Amino acid sequence: MDDVTRRWTLRLVAALAAGSAVLGGCSEPQEASDTLPPATAAPSTTEGLPPLGPPDLPMPDAARTQDAAGAEAFVRYYIDLINRTSTVMDAAPLREFSNGCADCDRIAANTESSAGANRDYEGGEITITALTAPLITDKRAEMAIRVNQAPLVVVGADGSVLSEEGSPAYTGIPGTAAATWDPTQATWTMATLAFG
Repeated sequence: MDDVTRRWTLRLVAALAAGSAVLGGCSEPQEASDTLPPATAAPSTTEGLPPLGPPDLPMPDAARTQDAAGAEAFVRYYIDLINRTSTVMDAAPLREFSNGCADCDRIAANTESSAGANRDYEGGEITITALTAPLITDKRAEMAIRVNQAPLVVVGADGSVLSEEGSPAYTGIPGTAAATWDPTQATWTMATLAFG
C-alpha cells in the first residue's frame, strides 16, 4: 500500500470511527414526541436565492446550505461541472466556484486552451466512489474523496484523435476536497480538489 492510499485509508477509518462514536451516544431510549410539526413549515433557507451555475446544470438547492450536507452536495456538483466539460467546452463555472483551488484552475485553463484550439473532449467522466463526512471548521469543510475516471479522448479540430493529450482510465484515485462558504452568494466554493 503506497503512502497516499494509506493516508486516505487512515482518514476514512478515523471518520468512520468518529461517526460510530457519535451514533453510540444515541443508544439510550428516548420518549417519542406526541406532536407533529405544523403543516406550514418554515421556508427553505435557499428559497428566493438567485440561481447559480450554467442554465443547463444549475446548482442544486442542496449545495447552498452552510452545513455538512451542503458541503458534500457542493463537491458532488463541482465534479458534475468538471464532467460537463466533456460535452460543453465551458470552463467559466469551474472558475466561478473556485476559491484559489489550484487544480480547479488548472482544469479550467486546460479546457479553455483546448476550446481555443477547437479541440473536443470525449469521455473522462469522474465518478465519486467514496466521500467521507465533511469536517466543518468555521466556514471551511474538508473531506477525503476517492474517484474513478473514464478514459479521456481529445479530438483535434480536424477530427483526429490526439493520443498524447488524452488519458487512460483510472480507478480508486484517492484525494482531498475542501470547500469554503461564501456568504455573499450563499454557496460553497472549492478551495482544494487534489487527486493522486
